[in-house]
Amino acid sequence: MNILVYSFNDKIGDGLQKITFLQKLKDIFPSSLIYYTTSQTTTLKDKLNPLVKDIIHTFIEHNKIESSIFSLFKKSDKFPKIKFDLIIDLQKVVLRTLSLKKIPHHKFFSATANFLFSDFKNNKNLEFKNIYIEQFYFNILSIIKNELIKKIPNINVPINNTIPEIISNKSKNIAIAPGAGNAIRQWKFDNYLQIAKKLRSQNYNIYFFLGPNEKPFLDICLNNKFICPEWENGEIISTDISFTMNLAKKMSCLLCNDGGTAWMFEFAGVKTLKLFGVTNERKFSRPGFSQAIQIKDFGYKELNDFPISKYEEILYRFLEN
Repeated sequence: MNILVYSFNDKIGDGLQKITFLQKLKDIFPSSLIYYTTSQTTTLKDKLNPLVKDIIHTFIEHNKIESSIFSLFKKSDKFPKIKFDLIIDLQKVVLRTLSLKKIPHHKFFSATANFLFSDFKNNKNLEFKNIYIEQFYFNILSIIKNELIKKIPNINVPINNTIPEIISNKSKNIAIAPGAGNAIRQWKFDNYLQIAKKLRSQNYNIYFFLGPNEKPFLDICLNNKFICPEWENGEIISTDISFTMNLAKKMSCLLCNDGGTAWMFEFAGVKTLKLFGVTNERKFSRPGFSQAIQIKDFGYKELNDFPISKYEEILYRFLEN
C-alpha cells in the first residue's frame, strides 16, 4: 500500500506536532510505504529524522504544489509514476488541495472546504476548526480508520547517552528558551535574562536552551554565569533531536515563546510556560504539558509590550503547581 502525506512546510514545531500522527498511521497500515511531501521543506527529513526514520519511506520536498491558480495547470515531475492508494492532505488551502488531488490515487482525504474534495466525509462530526493541532491530525486518522481514536499517544524518544551531566535536584532545574522561528513571536531576550537572574537568586538552577539563531545570546549567557547545555566551545554539541529531548527530561519546566524548543520539551513530557502573541494558543499548546500566556487576554497587542511584572506574577503561580 502506497500512502502520500502532504504538508505545506515543517519547521521544528510543525514537524514535532506530526510525529504521533505518523507513528499511528504506520500502526494502522503497518505494511504501507509512506511518502511524505511538502511544498517547501520539512525538518522530518533531517533534524527530526531519528523519530521517523523507520516510518517514512521517501521524502519529496519542493513538490511544486502552490496556492496559485497557475499551479493547477502545471504538471509536477516530483512524484513517482504510481497510483497512490491513499493521499492525506494535512492543510486546508483550496488551491493546494486541488493541485494535490491531480496526483493519481484511489482514495483522497482532505478537510478543505468542509470535506468538499474528500472521498472521506466527516460522518462522526469531529472538530477540524480552532482545535489543538495534534488533535486535528488524530481526527483525520479517526475518519480514515472509521473508528474514534480517543487517546493521543506519547512520542517514543530514543535514549541519547551523550548528554552532559546536569547538576543537582531536577525540581530546581528551570530551562529558558528565548528563541522562536520568527522574531515576531519572541519576547525580548533581556526580559528572560532578568527573569533568570531573579530565579537564580531564589536558588533555582537556570539553563538557557539556544538554537543556532540564538548564538548571539551565547556569550551574554555565559558571561552571566548561566549554562547553555547544548553548546560547547562556541558550537552546537549535537543536532540530533533526541539529544535536546533527553536534556529536556532533566528539567522541571521550560519558560519560552511559541517556538520549536517548546515542542521538544512538551513531547518529552516536560511542562512549559509559553508566551503567545500572534499565534493561536489553543492550537499550539499541548494539552497537559503547556500553560499558555496569551498577551491579548491582558490587553496587549505587541509581545514586547508585555511587562515583566505581570509575567513574574503568572510565573510564580506556575512554579507552585
